[in-house]
Amino acid sequence: MTMRSARTVALTCALAGILGFGAAQAQEFPTKPITLIIPAGAGGSHDMTARAVTSVASEYLGQPIIIQLKPGGGGAIGSDQVARAPADGYTLLFGGPNWSTTLPAVEGRSKGPDDLDPICRINYSPVMVATKPDAPYKTFKEMIAWAKENPGKLVFGNAGPWSQADLTWKQISQITGIESRNVPHDGGGPSTLALLGGHVDVAINPTTTFMSYIQSGKLRPLAVLDDERDPNLPDVPTAKEEGVDVVYYLWRGMLAPKGTPRPIIEKLADACKKMTEDKTVQAMIKSFGDRIQYLGPDEFGKVWRTEFNLHKELGSSLKK
Repeated sequence: MTMRSARTVALTCALAGILGFGAAQAQEFPTKPITLIIPAGAGGSHDMTARAVTSVASEYLGQPIIIQLKPGGGGAIGSDQVARAPADGYTLLFGGPNWSTTLPAVEGRSKGPDDLDPICRINYSPVMVATKPDAPYKTFKEMIAWAKENPGKLVFGNAGPWSQADLTWKQISQITGIESRNVPHDGGGPSTLALLGGHVDVAINPTTTFMSYIQSGKLRPLAVLDDERDPNLPDVPTAKEEGVDVVYYLWRGMLAPKGTPRPIIEKLADACKKMTEDKTVQAMIKSFGDRIQYLGPDEFGKVWRTEFNLHKELGSSLKK
């Protein structure tokens, strides 16, 4: 046997060993609880959705998924922690466009598709602009008019600097020519609390976050930032209908450290699919005014990469 042939055989054996080890890992996985890090504050739509979905994790994975909130840096702190974790499937990130797309694409911080592996997308959420019922404007058009008459007085509460809500508000401001004060928060939950407390005048968040406050009369929806009206709030117009062509949706999904073995990714994705199909979970998500739109790792990865590239381009144009 030549030296080259010996090296080839050794390399083939080593590769087979690695693949065999990965398959064995996946067969046994998981043997202990999994930690799911949400890089945002309590009470937001990510927190609510994650708790609903993972409530049945033990049934489909054989182990519980333990949620750990890690707010800070607009989501960058928790994202960085997961990216540095062992690629063994036991530390995952509950991803979303704020810290998984916009921040890495626009600011070059937090972790995106170059740093994490996609497991699955769980759902897609319509997003809206809301205010307090006693605001001096009752519609989206009236809010724009009021902001123009009172430049710099409208206070907008976002989910973090260069979060998707922040990026979207910058778009709205650029299109309409309004001036406002932009106040950052560590996620949608804190920005909603700031709105309820009268510390900001308007906020952009998913229906999931706003719905209970809208139903109780504590918040007034002004516009849905989607192509169509939200079926749960059929009387609320889209921003497009109000003359501002801006669409913003929120996704939530599971992400793993880069290099996590494919068999483990597939086992997690399969379990997540079963969790989203669970009738109890579906009822909980529906009660939030939300919807499930599951995508597996390959399809989700393509959608995520496309979104990342679009946000990078949009961020560059808004910074000019």
